[in-house]
Amino acid sequence: MKLNKGLLVCLLLLSFFASRIEGGFTMHNGRIVDVCEVPTMSVEEHFAAGAKALEAGDWNESVFHFKIITFNFPDTPYGQEAYYYLGISYYYLEEYDFANTAFSDYLQGQTNVNYFQEAILYKFAIAGHLAGGAKRRFFSTKHLPKLACGKKLAVEIYDELIATVPCHDIAAESLIAKGCLLWEGREYRPAVESFQMVIRRFPQHELSPDCYVYISKLYLEQSYYEFQNPDILAFALINLGRFTRDYPREERLYEVKADVEAIEEIYAAGFYNTGLFYERVRKPRAAMIYYQEAIFQFPDTCIAEKCMERLNYLDPNFILPGVSEVMEESMGEEAIEGSCIPLEFEE
Repeated sequence: MKLNKGLLVCLLLLSFFASRIEGGFTMHNGRIVDVCEVPTMSVEEHFAAGAKALEAGDWNESVFHFKIITFNFPDTPYGQEAYYYLGISYYYLEEYDFANTAFSDYLQGQTNVNYFQEAILYKFAIAGHLAGGAKRRFFSTKHLPKLACGKKLAVEIYDELIATVPCHDIAAESLIAKGCLLWEGREYRPAVESFQMVIRRFPQHELSPDCYVYISKLYLEQSYYEFQNPDILAFALINLGRFTRDYPREERLYEVKADVEAIEEIYAAGFYNTGLFYERVRKPRAAMIYYQEAIFQFPDTCIAEKCMERLNYLDPNFILPGVSEVMEESMGEEAIEGSCIPLEFEE
């Protein structure tokens, strides 16, 4: 039995309010608060108890004490530090959205933070978990199940890190991780922009060559879905040219060249399959136009040989204008042996 989304949301909200009522509220300092957020000791004692629980790995207990401090004593020196330790506690409880919020509050709370780099690294790790499939809680409340997708939040964290430490290695790694996450969602253009930003901003970084390869693989994948888009091949060739210029001795140049050749095969196959369609509907002259176009635009592809075979079948006396000798040479058995990329475009 399937529940519609509206009913599911209603059930979740009822669960939330029921749990809140069960937990109970009380008055503290003139306001209604959850009983779990009412201090029972001084701020110093709560901080010491939280630190002891943190050291012992009792994450729930440390969350209890540090949450009380951040809620009731946020402007004290203990309150500022408590956000950091609260983030650590939530991180090891795998409450990644709460941990991210705590670290953000810590970083924004003061200009001179003692654990700036550590907090940045934790946020990067949180984004990695969310990008890898870790879930977050609905409506950012612990009283609702942890079933919501965390990938959008991961992208937001990467953007935050890129803006916060724009020249740090973490920014380069965040750009690459963001690009891969966008690529996974088939957001090709912003993914390419993310990889290209690494190349522009960190030209000497060891990860820059990887970005050229990622862009090449991305264009190849995109060409399967948009084989009629001429820009993809043009951009892939530009990427290859820049990669060759910047890293002429890079071993993976052959991979990028192979990707460009594969894209050409896909484009040529588009013309070839269109030609086959016109043959099926008994329009041989139209089919011949598409076969010739494939040969003219992509003469070095394996598909070009198939197109020539179809042209000769449709018209045994056919001579390709201006390129017959070139085709004969480039598509000879010795020239194409071992160079063809196997494609399964025909039915």
